[in-house]
Parts: sequence; structure tokens; C-alpha cells
Amino acid sequence: MSRTATSGDYIRQSAVLILAIAYPLSNALPRILGYGRDIGENSPGEMQLLVPFEAAFGIWFPIFIGTGLAALIQALPSRRKMPVHRRTGWWWAAAMALSCAWSIAESYVADDIRSWTTALIFTPYVLAICVAMVRFSRERASFEWPEKLCAAAIGLFAGWTSLAVFINWERVFTVELGWLTTELTALALLAAALGWICLNLARSFGNPFYAFTPIWGLSFLVYDRLATDDYSRLIAVAGSIGIALVVIAAIGARRKLPH
Repeated sequence: MSRTATSGDYIRQSAVLILAIAYPLSNALPRILGYGRDIGENSPGEMQLLVPFEAAFGIWFPIFIGTGLAALIQALPSRRKMPVHRRTGWWWAAAMALSCAWSIAESYVADDIRSWTTALIFTPYVLAICVAMVRFSRERASFEWPEKLCAAAIGLFAGWTSLAVFINWERVFTVELGWLTTELTALALLAAALGWICLNLARSFGNPFYAFTPIWGLSFLVYDRLATDDYSRLIAVAGSIGIALVVIAAIGARRKLPH
């Protein structure tokens, strides 16, 4: 590992900082430009049982603020040569670039290909941010507070999108393919989401911020399946079990964190 700053370090820092500003703005493009679908807007007649109560999406505000602060930290000259930023920066930048691409596709791609396009973009997006999260998390016990903040911000981002990617695929399986009933599709995808989240908790030694956002989303999902027109006791029970599994996985993995 080079002990002097390279051109790649400067480019990496700049890319992360620019994309940390760009990816929240890409979500607002329909409102900025005055046309296009709002993010998450369903076509008439679509029913998605994995979509939580609307208030759950307020989690994006602390995610945007957190990743913005983390991007400023990694852009400092004192952080330019730090090994952890070299190991994570490009993955983090790739995730935010793919987030921009996903937002544009969600708002402007034709309805007949939107489900496939957004799901196929979201999958590598989540893989990239989870690589960054795991690499940050495994060393967090030895970090100073600025890097602890970075690990927390990326954990929130990765945790939420680890759940959200399966919501994107739900639209493919229910609207485009129709292989199973809506309820069975949601149940199968929820099980897959919990497996993915628990795997990442094990790999990250139980990053609590990564665990928090799926618990947040699942809590609002349980409420929505019990208190709104899209009623499903089965999904509500599965979501409640999911919350317990994430808590257990986070506590168990955290005990293995090197000190």
C-alpha cells in the first residue's frame, strides 16, 4: 500500500464527495424538472405486500445526511491515504453512481420495462454498498470517531437498501412474471431478504446501524399489513419473526467483533 497520495486517491475522494451530493438530488429529479414519476410510484392496480408504511421512507433523510458527512470526512487531506478509505471508497462511489442510475430509471424508463430495469440496477448497487459496509465494519473497534461515523452512515445506507432491493424484485415477480400468488411471492422474497441481511450481519460483526434500518422497515411493514387495506396477517407475522431474527443475528455477530 502506497504511503504517499496517488492520483487515484484524489480521484476517489472527489468521486465519493460528488456522488454523495448527486444521489439525493437524483431522487428529486421529477420535482426539479417538473415531469417524471415520483420514486416508488406504482402503476395503477399494482399490489406489493413488501412495501412498508409510507413513513418508513423517512429513513432516507438521516441516510442522506450521514453519507454526506461521511463523504466530507473521507475527502479531508488527513484521510486521503488511510487504508480503510482506499479499500472502501470505490465501492461506495459505485453504489452511489448506481443509485443515481436507479433513480433515473425509476422516474423515466417506460412502464413496460421499468420493473426489470430498476431491479437489475438495484442488485449490483446493493452488492457494492454492502462490500463497503463490511470492510468498514470489520475494523470499527479500532477507529477514531470520524471513521466510526463513516461506518455508521454506510451501515444505515446498506441496511435499508438490503431490504429495499427485494421490494424491487417483488414488482418483477408479481407484475411481470406472476409465478406465485402475491402473498407467496412476498413471503419468499422476505425470507431471501432476511437471509441476505443476516449474512451481512455475520460478515460485519453485527454493525448495529446496518441492523437498525431493516428493523425500522420491517416494523412499518408489519404495521402496514395489519392496519391498511393491503391486509395480510401472514406477512405481518413473517415480518415480526424477521425483526426478531435480525436482532438475534446482530447480537450474536457483535460478540465476535475483534477488540
